[in-house]
Amino acid sequence: MDLGIAGKVAVVTGSASKKGIGWAISLALAREGVDIAVADIAFEGVDSLAQTIREMGRKAVAVKVNQGIYGEVKEGVSKINQVLGQIDILVNCAAITSNIGTISKMPVPAWENEININLNGPYYWIREVMPSMAKRRWGRIINISSTGGIIGSVGLPSYCASKGGLISLTKEAALETASRGVTVNTVALGLINTGIYERDIVDPNALDSIKKRIPLGRMGDPSEVADVVVFLVSENARYITGATLIIDGAHSLNAFLP
Repeated sequence: MDLGIAGKVAVVTGSASKKGIGWAISLALAREGVDIAVADIAFEGVDSLAQTIREMGRKAVAVKVNQGIYGEVKEGVSKINQVLGQIDILVNCAAITSNIGTISKMPVPAWENEININLNGPYYWIREVMPSMAKRRWGRIINISSTGGIIGSVGLPSYCASKGGLISLTKEAALETASRGVTVNTVALGLINTGIYERDIVDPNALDSIKKRIPLGRMGDPSEVADVVVFLVSENARYITGATLIIDGAHSLNAFLP
């Protein structure tokens, strides 16, 4: 099926990890004939991904960006425009979730850093790419959020606040650009089986308890998120904008059941 995106240029942030969502989204878009800019602060990872995409027959460029710094995002967009052309698709996937603690116990610098990366960063990318999309009357922006931004999650105040803010930013951007052929949507994720759960930021027993409460009986796979993103940036989803699509195996519906 022709999705109407072959030959388009996409940038996917937070795409350095082979087990990550950004990596899966990048490959899925490349399979549909999209040229890809992969952006992350971890350059070695995105450089490897860019090489993989080129081996698939698509153009690709790796860009090292700390998206918490506006100047780096602006410079990154300029480089992508020079190498691949104007950006048609933006997938804001980069985020951090290392600062676990209650509101009163979380250090203020930790709060500020997570808000900066998870909310300011996507705003910087949108700010830089949206005018060109609107001028050309075609564009797709996908913000990767979390169910934590909708229902909250104890111990993740800055993460939930940033992801909730991202959902609101999506709605604002969608309203600003709907008349110019640009759609902006959010994908809110539950538990997705990425490498993050192999780190010591989540108690294994707590994670097992959470997984048992997912009605579909398992965590999601990055490829399943990628499939949804490909649909949302395609011509098949041209009438969808300002929406928040939840991918969590119905976990958020089960949150208050015994």
